[in-house]
Amino acid sequence: MSTATAAAPAAAAAEPAKKKKPLLLVIVVVLALAGGGGWYFLKGSSGEDKAAEPVVESGPVVDLESMTLNLSDGRYLKIGLSLEVTEEANAAAGSEGVNGAKARDAAITILGQHTYDQMLVPKQRAAAVKALTTEIEKRYDGDVLDVYVTEFVMQ
Repeated sequence: MSTATAAAPAAAAAEPAKKKKPLLLVIVVVLALAGGGGWYFLKGSSGEDKAAEPVVESGPVVDLESMTLNLSDGRYLKIGLSLEVTEEANAAAGSEGVNGAKARDAAITILGQHTYDQMLVPKQRAAAVKALTTEIEKRYDGDVLDVYVTEFVMQ
């Protein structure tokens, strides 16, 4: 009787070890597939799309003078902008530098539509700055690569 009892626990101990190996194998395969899928989406489906994009050399960052504008509820916003322009745009501007009038007008138009309370909410402020960036890039016909907000004070 004692031999039958001793054999049963040994068989029971070997069975969980056998179940763990296939489970571990399944987990490793799933992680490998997930990693490969993530790499595929991050790198893109082919290198041809990236090779077709034109390479634009970034030029200097041009600081515009800070400006104060009215928000739609009568409060004020003092904002500073810097424009990252292409080398071609910087060279074409010459010694005078890039004209910031279009960017300043876009800031007045886009940001002036918002209220103080709207601009206090980080998501709404980020959306307003994104809309401003899109408008500035459109007005400069691709000569502006990025827009940086260097000052943002509301009263």
